[in-house]
Amino acid sequence: MRIPKLFMAAFVAINQALAQTVVPFTIDGLLDSVKITNASQFNSGGTVTAYGHAITIPENMLVQFPAAYIPFQKFALDYLTNPGLYTGFEVSLDGNFVNNVPIAGMMSISQFLAGSGAGIVGSVNTDGTMQILGGPLLRINTPNGVYATPYILRPFFTADEENPSISSLSGYPMCIPRSANDPDCPASNRPANGAQVYTPANCSAMAPFLAGDFITWSGIENGPNEILAYEIVAETIQQQTSGDAGQAVYVRLEDVVIGINDGSTTTEVGQTKFTGYSSDSTVGVTIYRVDLDPCTGVDIETQIAIGSLKAGDARNKFDIRISDASVSKEAREYRVRANKGVKIVAKGLQAGQYQAPISELIWPETNVPGIPWRPNPFQLFSQLKDGFAEDGFQYKQLNPWPGAGAPAPSKICTGDELNPPPPPPPPPGATPVANAGPALLSQLAGARIALTGKNTNTVLSDSQLTFAWTGPAGITINDADKSTMNYINPWQDPQTVPTSTRTFTLKVCVSGTTTCNSSSTTVTTDKFVDNIAITSYQYASKQSGTLSLAAISNNLLTGSNGANLQFQIAGTTTWTFMVQDQANPGQYTFSNRNMGRQPTSISVRSSKNPTPVSTTAFVKRALRGLKQRAF
Repeated sequence: MRIPKLFMAAFVAINQALAQTVVPFTIDGLLDSVKITNASQFNSGGTVTAYGHAITIPENMLVQFPAAYIPFQKFALDYLTNPGLYTGFEVSLDGNFVNNVPIAGMMSISQFLAGSGAGIVGSVNTDGTMQILGGPLLRINTPNGVYATPYILRPFFTADEENPSISSLSGYPMCIPRSANDPDCPASNRPANGAQVYTPANCSAMAPFLAGDFITWSGIENGPNEILAYEIVAETIQQQTSGDAGQAVYVRLEDVVIGINDGSTTTEVGQTKFTGYSSDSTVGVTIYRVDLDPCTGVDIETQIAIGSLKAGDARNKFDIRISDASVSKEAREYRVRANKGVKIVAKGLQAGQYQAPISELIWPETNVPGIPWRPNPFQLFSQLKDGFAEDGFQYKQLNPWPGAGAPAPSKICTGDELNPPPPPPPPPGATPVANAGPALLSQLAGARIALTGKNTNTVLSDSQLTFAWTGPAGITINDADKSTMNYINPWQDPQTVPTSTRTFTLKVCVSGTTTCNSSSTTVTTDKFVDNIAITSYQYASKQSGTLSLAAISNNLLTGSNGANLQFQIAGTTTWTFMVQDQANPGQYTFSNRNMGRQPTSISVRSSKNPTPVSTTAFVKRALRGLKQRAF
């Protein structure tokens, strides 16, 4: 129950604050009031009053809404302008008492923190609504009209228009037709015989809701007997697609549960879990942490887990659980990607991957009676510690920091990364001097090759120049318009072509002119044995032994010229092929149930390198956590 948890968190924090500099709090309750420090400052903080506490909101705070993160300044201005819109709304805050002052590190807003509904669709209307039998009128809040007729009045509580939050069980995007013959929501994508499990006629288009569908939803009240929905799942509809047949594959993340490990020896750590579904019954999935470059806002992916669908589960469900003894490094969002590739489909949605925020966070739980609770370790979250860039602004570290001392950011921004100043005009008559770099010797067939060129005339800066790389026919050059380019080295038969040399040319020009200079370099290939490494090995005793394995090769080719990695369990003679990731061809995964007892070791080899690499079984650790919240 939520109320006892709230009482305990607040009571313990208040009593221990007298004796300890920093103690944690988790407060869920009615949103009583909001104040802003500087209404004209894009990253302003302020104060939120809830459950008897006046909580300090630091600068650079993002407020989590169902499908969006909103700067506190924007939320506070909306609240102060339209306070009636937030009457009865709830706020969830995690933070620390710092010298008896409560400072938030995370904040989320909802009408009901765990509110949801369910029912049967009685009718579907072209204005973006569905009438629920014996229930409310449901309206999809889709401001850009991705899922239905656009609705723009509550922009903080929208459906996710990049990841299908309006979907079927299998993650297939669903829609409400905007007309009788809506090409973006074709009736032909629901079978005339009423089948609930089927393959759509067009796997790249959405499927319409129909009367009789059983759905669940989350949303906010929008006037008498109307719910403005930001999430809907057609629970009994399962579209089945096949990536091997060239069809789009859909995935859905239902739960992202993150157990935080702060490295303390006096706490128990909750288990991290990713649960979801796919439209393809044969996919493997990879989970990534999504960090943001604090200066540019560019996504930075870090692979943290791999897995497969549960054996024999007709829902195509995956349930990936991680018990990690290392100190956590966390982000506000995580991405799951199927190994059958990513495709852009109708309305710009990306099939084959799904990005979602943390749905439940488990802080470390003190397991030694009589000692103070550990502070909430916000320094483990990259966007809180380092800042982030979004919507043309750079948001720095939370200030004041919700802890004993502010950690050092991992990167300091100059302030010019998002809007660099225009370059000065080049000196009259200046000519670039191209240098394509030294020749590369003894390179690997199938590897990614990078060449870095430059201009050596120091009176010209790169911002005043253009770069253009060219190479042999049949080779695709990535970033050909940059000073550093890369390409995948083609395969060659070592028996007939033991050595090859290819020439690449860099042309450097003064921008907007024909004043240019060129330079060439060569790449010699005479290696064919790739390097391989095991990057992840996990085993769980559930379901008769669940084994998950990930490995990499620097041979990035596909088909017979690729690495085609295989693994072998110690004590057996069988080599089993792993699955190559179509989006990242140097990565291979395997995950399956019913693998028997935990192996003492496991080996991986390549078709181009018969010498295997091995790893011993990881150490299992019993983990649990009681201090939980959804945010």
